[in-house]
Amino acid sequence: MLTDQCSENVRKSESWSLKSIFNPQFDSSYIENKYELSFLKNIYPSRHGLLVLILLIHGLIYLFQCYFNDEKDNYVKLITYFFLSSSILLNLFSLILINRIRNRNLSYIISLICILPLSILTCFYPNQYNICLVILLIYTLSNLSFVLSILITIFLTIIIILLNIKNLSVLFLICITHLIGIYLNRLLDINIRSAHNQLCKNAIVHRSLSTEHTLISKMIDSLMPRKYAQVIMEDFDVFRQRVQNVNITEKINDEKKMATFRPLHIERMENVSILFADIVGFTQMSSNKSASQLVSLLSDLYGRFDDLCVQMSCEKIATLGDCYYCVSGCPEPREDHAKSCLLMGLAMINAIEEFDQDNNEQVDMRVGVNSGSVNCGIVGTRKFKFDIFSNDVTLANKMESTGKPGYVHITESTYSFVKSDDFQFEDGLPYELSNNVSIKTYFIGKRRLSHRITCKPPQMTLAKAAAVAVASGVPLSVPLNDINNIANQSEQTNVSSPLLEEVEQARRATVTEDDQSKGGGDVTNDKIIENLNETTIENEEKELVLAFHFLTLKYKENRLEKSFHKSIESYYLFLIEIILSILSLILIFIYLLKSKYLILTMLILMSIQLILLILLIYLNKRLIKKSLLRHLFLSFYLLSPLIIILLNNNYLLTLTVFSLFISTHLTLGASISHLIKIFLAFISILTYFIIIFIKQKHFQIESIIDVILSVLILYCISRQIEIGRRFQYHVIHRSTEQRIEIEKERERADWLLRNILPEHVIEPLRLLGGSYSQNHPCVAVVFASLINFHVMYEEQYEGGKFYARILNEFYGDIEELFLDQRFSKIEKIKTIGATFMAASGLQTQSNQQDQLQSVYDLIEFALAFQKTMIRFNEALLNFAFELRMGFNFGPVTAGVIGTTKLFYDIWGDTVNVASRMDSTGEKGKIQVPEHVAFALKDKYQFELRGEIDVKGKSRMTTYFLKTNFNI
Repeated sequence: MLTDQCSENVRKSESWSLKSIFNPQFDSSYIENKYELSFLKNIYPSRHGLLVLILLIHGLIYLFQCYFNDEKDNYVKLITYFFLSSSILLNLFSLILINRIRNRNLSYIISLICILPLSILTCFYPNQYNICLVILLIYTLSNLSFVLSILITIFLTIIIILLNIKNLSVLFLICITHLIGIYLNRLLDINIRSAHNQLCKNAIVHRSLSTEHTLISKMIDSLMPRKYAQVIMEDFDVFRQRVQNVNITEKINDEKKMATFRPLHIERMENVSILFADIVGFTQMSSNKSASQLVSLLSDLYGRFDDLCVQMSCEKIATLGDCYYCVSGCPEPREDHAKSCLLMGLAMINAIEEFDQDNNEQVDMRVGVNSGSVNCGIVGTRKFKFDIFSNDVTLANKMESTGKPGYVHITESTYSFVKSDDFQFEDGLPYELSNNVSIKTYFIGKRRLSHRITCKPPQMTLAKAAAVAVASGVPLSVPLNDINNIANQSEQTNVSSPLLEEVEQARRATVTEDDQSKGGGDVTNDKIIENLNETTIENEEKELVLAFHFLTLKYKENRLEKSFHKSIESYYLFLIEIILSILSLILIFIYLLKSKYLILTMLILMSIQLILLILLIYLNKRLIKKSLLRHLFLSFYLLSPLIIILLNNNYLLTLTVFSLFISTHLTLGASISHLIKIFLAFISILTYFIIIFIKQKHFQIESIIDVILSVLILYCISRQIEIGRRFQYHVIHRSTEQRIEIEKERERADWLLRNILPEHVIEPLRLLGGSYSQNHPCVAVVFASLINFHVMYEEQYEGGKFYARILNEFYGDIEELFLDQRFSKIEKIKTIGATFMAASGLQTQSNQQDQLQSVYDLIEFALAFQKTMIRFNEALLNFAFELRMGFNFGPVTAGVIGTTKLFYDIWGDTVNVASRMDSTGEKGKIQVPEHVAFALKDKYQFELRGEIDVKGKSRMTTYFLKTNFNI
């Protein structure tokens, strides 16, 4: 269905570059020259070969006929021998030249030379059938231009009339040949031109879409390791089907749900080093900054770190507020992973010094490194993030938190990898693990460098440039710097990025068929066309030739053959063929001797044909949609003249008409296979000769020769018509398949991208030059932690991968809550191991009247979160998750930061307090600060917990949200 629709759309716009039907040259001289070259290379040799075949067989047959014909005098025989022999020799000689010809005018000359002897012979010694034969061959297989064909055939007709024709009734047969010949000439030419036209458009659209897809891939690669992006996009249909089929208002069959696991992209990697770094003094730095200033500073600092990650062969994992962590040896193994992480840590300490100098700040870095094993990959089904988790990751985090500013704090496992390297080690305090085992730790002080190692990143970074260009999925014709649709923005950040320039050029060069039909992205722009890779079109043309069988012309692919037969021919072409068939019938009737039976039969046939024509016009395209009905319709019109011919008793008169009927009239019906036409021809021939034999008791050998030639001409012309149709259909079909596949790839990439960055961020990010920051006055934030997951987590079994699957399934169930309309404006921010962070109100306008609605939404989401966990626990065997949640609302700062990796995050005291409400909370409870309980007391009930110690806040009064269910 989609193929048919696309094919129809292509047909509607396929004349975009053709000047007219009678002069179908391309508007672009460049593409016209390319077409001429392609025609001479691929079409001309085969078509000229058919012309030569017909002329050779005709010449040989008439040579033998002339030799055994004693009625002609010697002078006539000599002239006939000369011209027929010349025709044979010239045609044989032309076969040597045709594959070398690359000039259209030269091809005209060769075709004229080949057909000239027969034309001259026909003028001086006219044969009614030969006259029609020459005219038909000039129109169809001679490869002459349309104007030249008309001029030659009209000139030839006039010469024949002036010199020889006494019986002017033959003009009716010549008129039939002219009418059908002109139609076939246009049909053959336009079919091939349309196929080439579509071929060029395919190449341009394919190139443009491929470029666009490549840029999207670059964007995805900048967000996560390529191999994970690829496998996630491969599971696109699985994710989409599962997400779209979920109806959370219905009761869920948990056993069935747990029986089918979601795709899991986690792998265990050994010999990996993990780095955690924390900004010391971040709170003081951010206390007096606006949202845009804070995001700009973080983007500057993290941009430097991102660049260092690339230089040190590390993989950035994430930023957690003012914490930055990365890994080496993962996802691609490295032997020097520990050294890379240490160099990265030392470089970060130097980089933050340079940051302080450039921005007049006073912050420092505390870095921790550990080496060991990790589980790495993607967890969850929304807002994907490449992450790592293991006991060794936790230990690296502890090294950072127990470290000191300006130093890299490492474990003894990391020390064992780098102890022989040129580092200055200081002993640190031993660290006691959870199993009461104590390990040694070491410090490495910052280096004194005589040169800078970083520079201030530009406003537009590479990853942001890609996001700006390809993330939003807006129409291709929209300029990248168009900000007219963004309100309240008076200025735009200057963009300076090589990738963005590449994107802009690609976007401007991108042409779709919709653009072409509107006249917008006209392919006739020579600069675009000349950039086409010629081998691309040549390869497409070779595929066309190999797509179907040589003899039957059927597609080798059965699916394509079936769809071709179901395709609907042009309605107007169908009408033209019927009208030509009716005119041909009338002219044949006028030519033949009239009798009362013939007149009566003619009246009946004409009445039926006119009624069917009126019915066809009235019903428009509905009648020809059925392939069988269409074939029956055309078969009736094609075979109607045979009835008039068979009713005539003059054998000699009907022979010429019958031969013309076979060779010319049956070529109508472009939608009918050439094999079916040959079958109709054989049925007609068998019927004709049986009736003639019954009436005349004999028939002449000349009649058999003429009929054989007629069948050969019918086969050659019909074959060329069908080749043109099949070429055109194959190009359209392949174009559709390519577009669908590329669009599917783009859809996958776009889907992945929108599962990394929030929907409401992508458009402003694109239109504001790659930067995004926003102050939100009222945002609700929730942290939910599975406090006993570390008890379940055991790395001795499958390296912890089994438990990662359980966590993945749990997060998947939680993320399906976002499909509920009530939670559609809630944004998943991130997952941090077994902690889930979400926020509401980030899409809310500051002037919205009821700003607490987003708070209510997140409260309801937190309650639904608890209920989902209860149902999930019911499906677990011998274990139950324990949930602890912290909730807060207030002003936050949101923004996108990073250089090689983009991350959307939120900051502010509101976020910090929400996190503390979680970390200091109790199992099964949702803890909130005092102002939240007072603000929501009219809608929810709260239980006073009392004062508790909160890091950074001294003592705070907190409450628990009361629920009507137990966890």
